Amino acid sequence: MTILRRFAGTFSVDRKDWRQWRGLLLLALALIVLWRVPWLGWVVYPFRLFGTFVHELSHGLAAIATGGNFQRFSVQPDLSGLAWSAGGIRAIVASAGYIGSAIFGGVLIALHARWLSARVLLLGMGIVFGSLCLLFVRNLFGIASALVLTAAMLYAGLKLAEDWRDALLKVLALQLILDGYNSLFTVLRLSGGGDLQTDAHAMAQLTWLPAWLWAVIWILASTAILFGVLRFAMRSGS
Repeated sequence: MTILRRFAGTFSVDRKDWRQWRGLLLLALALIVLWRVPWLGWVVYPFRLFGTFVHELSHGLAAIATGGNFQRFSVQPDLSGLAWSAGGIRAIVASAGYIGSAIFGGVLIALHARWLSARVLLLGMGIVFGSLCLLFVRNLFGIASALVLTAAMLYAGLKLAEDWRDALLKVLALQLILDGYNSLFTVLRLSGGGDLQTDAHAMAQLTWLPAWLWAVIWILASTAILFGVLRFAMRSGS
């Protein structure tokens, strides 16, 4: 709590605003805990599924941004996914899953804190997300779950009360920002052996850094983005 007070003390915010953003930090910790408790995993499953979609889309969009082509992607019920792309800068494409997710989550929080309502953001996300999935998803579960998630975001934007829309948007954004933490859990689980290749392993093959270190780098980036957007949202004059 001392660290949190010091963090709060660097900004001119009222007590109500600080309670709101302190709650966001606590929610972030709760999400990490829920990921690791098997019998509670269903609570955050829809949010993690959305995170998988954004993760794979980030790979593909990074390929396009660096001169390559985004061909297709798939998402599986176990929350794994695979994106196919050609060309582009491979190191950027391989890192884009976790970094892109964290940046997008940070942008959502910043936009909501300073400019746009949760209603506008949820409706906009639903339209853009649904369109991208229609263009690039190529497996049955991916298509079906994308339709459900798109419908859920559009319904939330149109029908939910303001407080519930705000809470939903924050959980979605935090899930994306904290996606990098899941990379370390996965890499550590696979460190004892196994043929499954993660983004961290792909980066290890492209560079001289080991997979576990790339997972740590993504966690540090996620943490930096989280605190950065909180600072932006709590800056005086917000």
